[in-house]
Amino acid sequence: MKLKLFVAALGLAVSGFTVADSYQTEISGGFARFDIDGEDKLDTYNLRGVYHFKAVDTTNLPLAEASYLGKNSNVFADVIDIPKQDGMPSVQYYQVGAEFYIPENFLYVKGGVARTTTKGYRDNDWFTSIGITPIEGLLLTTDYYHDEGYDANIHAKYVTDIGNGQFVNVEAGIADEDEGTAITVGGDYYIDRTFSIGAEVSDADDDTSYTVRSRKFFTENFSGKVSYTDSDNENVINLGLAVRF
Repeated sequence: MKLKLFVAALGLAVSGFTVADSYQTEISGGFARFDIDGEDKLDTYNLRGVYHFKAVDTTNLPLAEASYLGKNSNVFADVIDIPKQDGMPSVQYYQVGAEFYIPENFLYVKGGVARTTTKGYRDNDWFTSIGITPIEGLLLTTDYYHDEGYDANIHAKYVTDIGNGQFVNVEAGIADEDEGTAITVGGDYYIDRTFSIGAEVSDADDDTSYTVRSRKFFTENFSGKVSYTDSDNENVINLGLAVRF
């Protein structure tokens, strides 16, 4: 009940924002709590910023997928903070990068650098994804992380209009990892442009996880999301808020 009142209050607080059919920047933040079997709970906090080189047109599109469907190139930055808790040192993860949709060639490229820091330890890494967009709404990619090297992997995302202002997002991935093959399948149903419900199943290293999730735009500028993951070794609840301008 407290969570519902909190989200409702935030929705009222931003209801005065100008409603528009486009945006160029999105700032989001979130909180996740990991309930690990046989161990204490672990809290994490995250902050993300995305700046698109051109304004993202959201007209008649699901608001959560407008940038993807519009193939809007952008730069992004992420910060994840795990505070010191239960005898564990604090950990910080930083990431900056860019993704480009190359016009007329159906090519997609994403790349960036990342840094992980904790007490007495610092690690730098870089990553890239390359892909193609063979048809409208479909993206096929493969990822490479320098520290880990390349293991065969492919990821697919497809968003399509099913009529009456409703859309479906389908995602799947398979990767050949050191511990075995990892498979993920998920999707979201957009009841309208502002509201989606979804689920995901992931199986890796004999650990299967199930996720349910939802995102709601209270205005075109402000949204909230929630997800819950249940797996063999832990449960995770994730809450997030985002603002666009």
